[in-house]
Amino acid sequence: MDIDFSFHEPVSVLTLLGHLNSAGFALSIEGNVSHLVDIDGMFEWSKTSAVYLKSVVSELNRADWVDRTVGITLLFPGSVHGGDLLFHPGRTKVSLAIEVNRRNLPESQFCDFGWYLNQIIPILEPMGMDGVEAQDSP
Repeated sequence: MDIDFSFHEPVSVLTLLGHLNSAGFALSIEGNVSHLVDIDGMFEWSKTSAVYLKSVVSELNRADWVDRTVGITLLFPGSVHGGDLLFHPGRTKVSLAIEVNRRNLPESQFCDFGWYLNQIIPILEPMGMDGVEAQDSP
């Protein structure tokens, strides 16, 4: 269950997260920031106190990580639904792995992609997003 966003030019982790945060997306959950810098292909997530959010975002944005996958867990505005936002090497592809309290279609086992896309596309499209692909499996 993920959504892949493609961009015609690399996106800045700092800028994209800033836009999401300004739009009400929470970059911390229960006082912690869950984040990833994938150095060895193992995708080992770390948790840091939310008081260090700016430092975490700065770390994820480091130029020397541009060839690595970095990520942060977020919640959508005013909800308990969210996921892991992953910035892939080269930064022209960003994925949302819907992992936090997944919202399904009513009386269905399938994800309510429309709900997620309606909130995030208006933020990403002006940043040069040129494609989106969603996939689900029960």
